[in-house]
Amino acid sequence: MYFYLDEDYPIRLKNCYDAPVLLFYKGTTSLNHSRMVAIVGTRKATEYGKDFTNALVEELGQMKAVIVSGLAYGIDITAHKASVRTGVETIGVMAHGLDRIYPQVHNQVARKMVEHGGLITEHISGADPDKENFPKRNRIIAGLCDAVIVVEAAKKGGALITADIANSYNRDVFALPGRINDLYSEGCNMLIKSNRAALIQSAADLRYIMGWDDENKNKSVLQKQLFVELSQDEKLIVDFIMNQDGAPIDAIVFHSGMPHSKVAALLLNLEFSGIIKCLPGKVFRLV
Repeated sequence: MYFYLDEDYPIRLKNCYDAPVLLFYKGTTSLNHSRMVAIVGTRKATEYGKDFTNALVEELGQMKAVIVSGLAYGIDITAHKASVRTGVETIGVMAHGLDRIYPQVHNQVARKMVEHGGLITEHISGADPDKENFPKRNRIIAGLCDAVIVVEAAKKGGALITADIANSYNRDVFALPGRINDLYSEGCNMLIKSNRAALIQSAADLRYIMGWDDENKNKSVLQKQLFVELSQDEKLIVDFIMNQDGAPIDAIVFHSGMPHSKVAALLLNLEFSGIIKCLPGKVFRLV
């Protein structure tokens, strides 16, 4: 169980304005893993969507990313199954207590996920999968992750809710394009057309936009050359941003224990020095 004020409470989620006070978790994967990506979509997935999801999970696994989804029919369970099959860590966010699996047909997959990933919920054991719980679950999916990928979605549905929540959290959102007449590509095409999601064709698109290409290079350069030139406060901030693969300013303030005004000044100095860059939503990453 994680309480909001616990040090090991998921840091990405903690910085969301409506984060759960309590989380119940069963699994082996750290909820503060350096790379966490949500894959969501329609419950009525097509072969197009399933094939893309299977390929995407394998590619993301090579990037050492954790896959997060909602354990639902369609794209969600396809992502979880692909993760289990290829040895990629995966976390399922549930709209009920940990004492059951819904839908029950996913019970076997869920048991395997606990061994190489995990299951998480804000609901106590005995809580039913009531209709109103699913939108609340979607905010946890978005809040846990660095990015949300919508594979297939109609004009309305849970995947679009998750995408909208992710945008409100200043997360990167991606969508798989489809033919204009395909029912379950309408939502994705609309997200792309309205600039609420970036077009994705493979994990390479995500890696480029997220700035994961030069991560190892950045770490070695900073560790060997830059740290000796930084003040103790600057070192603290850079080390935190490095370990988180980027962090919002509120998370940096919380971690450092310094006043917001001081952190803002230090961040500006680091940005002018070419060490970090500021992304939309006041999220900071290494250059």
